[in-house]
Order: sequence, then structure tokens, then C-alpha cells
Amino acid sequence: MQDNKLIYILRSLGRKEMTRLVEFAHSPYFNKHEGVQQLLSYLGKVYPQLDEKHCERKKLFAVLFPGQAHDQAQLAILFTYAFRLTQQFLQIEQGTSEPNIGHLQLLKQYRLRNLLHLYEKQLNAATQTLEHDPVLDIDSYSWRYQLAAEADGYFTATAGRRRDDNLELKHRYLDRFFIAQKLRDACEMQVRSQILKVEFHNPLFKAIVAEVEHNLVAYAQDPPILVYFKLYEMIGQNDNTRYFDALNTLKINEHHFSADALKPIYNYFQNYCIRQINKGDELFLSEIFKLYQAQLEKGLILEEGHLSEWHYKNIVTTALRLREMDWVKHFIDTYKEYLHPDVRDNAYRFNLASYYYATQQYAEVLRLLTKVEYSDMRYNLGAKALLLRTYYDLDEYDALCSLADSFKQYLLRNKLMADVRRQGYHNLFKFTRRAAAIRLNLDFTRSEKSRQELDKLEHQIQKTADIFNKGWLVEKVAGLKGRVGG
Repeated sequence: MQDNKLIYILRSLGRKEMTRLVEFAHSPYFNKHEGVQQLLSYLGKVYPQLDEKHCERKKLFAVLFPGQAHDQAQLAILFTYAFRLTQQFLQIEQGTSEPNIGHLQLLKQYRLRNLLHLYEKQLNAATQTLEHDPVLDIDSYSWRYQLAAEADGYFTATAGRRRDDNLELKHRYLDRFFIAQKLRDACEMQVRSQILKVEFHNPLFKAIVAEVEHNLVAYAQDPPILVYFKLYEMIGQNDNTRYFDALNTLKINEHHFSADALKPIYNYFQNYCIRQINKGDELFLSEIFKLYQAQLEKGLILEEGHLSEWHYKNIVTTALRLREMDWVKHFIDTYKEYLHPDVRDNAYRFNLASYYYATQQYAEVLRLLTKVEYSDMRYNLGAKALLLRTYYDLDEYDALCSLADSFKQYLLRNKLMADVRRQGYHNLFKFTRRAAAIRLNLDFTRSEKSRQELDKLEHQIQKTADIFNKGWLVEKVAGLKGRVGG
């Protein structure tokens, strides 16, 4: 029963949606089948515990058909009807959440029924709604095109000898929808080409780019076209001036975009910053931090009211690198409540441990890391790397070596880890252990020999591409060289 398609859909519903579905099932206009009503009422009562304990077939049958011998076929029919009703409910929910769908459906009904007076009033109302809507993103072009197409159909049907602009508007918005959509897809194609090393065939796109380039002033009043064109240039040319130009264009036009439209746009800017940071351009640390702050302020980074644990970690890591200590402590504590309950405690402890490491409160780091659950490989790797750095800074050589040995075995056993990740952590532990050994013997080794060992280690670190926490490691080696006068 856990794999049943009805249960699968119901698990995706929120509490309010589940309540509305039960009410929907009891509406005689949509459903008169009492068995379906009883089934959805029961599932609504046990929601969200739609597990085997509450949804096992025999248990459900006993609830729905008390005193009868179990008949799986009878139960299956109820589930089929309930599934179809739930699909209908989702369709109506979508129409309720999209007022433009309602406008278009009502207009079509008035036109087909020849209710011309009501049609024109509804058309004026729909047109006014769109004209006063500050949102002018790609979806808005689609709605405007559909409204103009419906109005043009009405004009054709009534065959009046009056002037009508809807045919022209229809093609104006269709052109803009097409151009903006192609530009948005081209941005994604560029990103995927860089990641997956594949080429996309897009024969019309050169003509679209040329059209926008040659008429940029004309398209200045079309925010989706302008913003996605600037993003396309930024991603393709990988030029910092293009980044700031695109970002400034977004800031000017941001109020025209819905929250859903802004999320992928901010993601393109974040990815650009990450690429530059990985190349060693520290300027983009502050840039990505500003992007995170802007998204937090606008609520764009939340999904269904929750903050991803990995967004949480990335924001903390960025703020710590920028030494925004007061800000990050407030963020860790405040946004803990936005984490999903299933991951909240683990994510909070790990990121708080990172904060305590940055503020050199090493006892707190060790205390918190003992409470982090290592079921997720990313936490396991991150926590062990943080523990390694803590042991190094505490000068706990034996503990560091023991951790390095056990971690080496962990890397060998874990066959699911990507090679780049495996090598990055292997190199961090290997070089940190060597740096700790050199430091341990500084007082017993000639300065010249220590300098040679440190120069060799520094050279190996610099020429090795894959090292996690490489900046930290370089800083520690530089500190040792300073102690021996290197």
C-alpha cells in the first residue's frame, strides 16, 4: 500500500490541502460515492501518518467495510475512484491559485454562449488586472498572449467593422514570450554544456541574439528579455564586467519578476560567483554573500517555508570566511527554526561548531561534533575535516594521526564517493598530517632542514589541484615558515 499512487499523491499535500480535499470529496457536485468519501475522510484523519501501520490493506478494509470478509478488488475500486477525484481536485486547485486561468475560462464560456455584454465586461476586467500587475516576466507574456488571442477570436466571431488591436497585441506578446523563453533556455543550455560537456542544437538562437543586440533600446521595456540577454552574455563570456552589468540590470527590473521567476535568476549569479571563488578571486566571496542576504531578505531562498540545510551551511561558510562573526551567529540561531525538523538539530550543531572553530572556542567544537549524526556522507566528511583542523590548532598530534588513519580507511571503504571529492579530502588529511609532523619536530630539527621540508610541502600543496580547505592549509604552512624564519 505504501507504493499506491493515491497515497503517493496525498503525501505531497500540505495539511490545509488535505483538509480541502476531504471537503471536496464530500461535495455532491463533484462526488456522490460514499465509499470514496469514507476512504478520504479516514486518510485525512490519519494524515500525515500515511504509513503501513495506518494504511495496511486489511486494516483499511475493516474500517471501510466493517463485518465483511476482505475483498481486495472492492478496495482497489475505491482507491481508483479516489485517485481520479484527487487528480480533479489538483486541477481545480491549480485554477484557483492562477486567477488568469479563471479569466480565460470564463471568457471562453461567455463567448461560446453568446453572452456578449458579460464578455466585454469580463474582458475589460481581465485586461485591467494585467495592466495594473507590476509583474512582467515570461509567464506574464504568456497570459497576455492568451488573453489577446481570446479577444481576437471574439472580434472575429462578432465580425464588427470597428478597429481592433488584439491581433497585433497577440503577436507582440507571442514574439516577446518566444524571445524571452529562448533566451532563458539558452542560459540553461550554456550552464549544462559547461557541466555535462554536451552541445545543444539551437538553430534559431543566433537570429534571436542578433535581433536583441540590434534592438536593445527597443527591448529595454521588456524586463525578461533584457535580464536574460544580460545573463546569457555573463554565462557565455565569463567576464566580470558582464556579471556586474547583468546584476545591475536585475536590480533595476527586479520588481517586475515574481518570486518563482527570481529564484533561478539568483542561482545563475550564485553559480558565477562560485566559479570565480574557485579560481581564487576573493572579491566574489563578498558578492555571493550579498546575493545570499538579498535572497534571505526577500524570502527567495525558502522552499515551502523551509531553508535547505545545504543553503544554511553555504551561507555560514561564506560569512565565516568574510569574518562576519556577529551576523553569522545571529543567522545560525535565527534560521535554525526554518530548517526542516528532520535535519534541524544536525545542521545546527555542525554549523555552530564551524562558528566556534572560527572563534577559537575549540572545546565547544569538540562537544558539538560528538553530537553530529554521520548518516549523511557530506556531514561525515565536513565534520571530520573540521575535527582535523581543530586537533591541528590544539596541537593534539596523536589524536590527529589517529583521525587521519581512520579516515584513510573510511575513504578506501566508501565506493560511492566521487573521485574528485575522495582525492580532495585525502590530500587535506595527508598534507595536514605532514605539517603537524614538521611542527612537532621544529624544536629538535635544524632550521635549515625545517625550511627545506616546509618549502617542499608548500610546493606540493601549490601544485596539487584537489585539496579541500586548501586556503587553511596554505595559511598553516606559512605560519610554520614564519616560525623558522622561512
